[in-house]
Amino acid sequence: MVFILLAIVLGLALLVWIWKVPIQKTVGAMKKNGSSAVEAYSVIILLLLMMAGTVYMIAQVI
Repeated sequence: MVFILLAIVLGLALLVWIWKVPIQKTVGAMKKNGSSAVEAYSVIILLLLMMAGTVYMIAQVI
């Protein structure tokens, strides 16, 4: 039970870090170069969907 709670806490911490560091920096850089916020977040969503699809396909093979 302790390991499950620890895994949940670490997972949430990882999600917060992913949101704060790489995603916000990518969106900030895109907005600085003239992109709109909608365009920047849509690129992030497309990248995340492609990564999820890749993980799904690898899981289906294994």
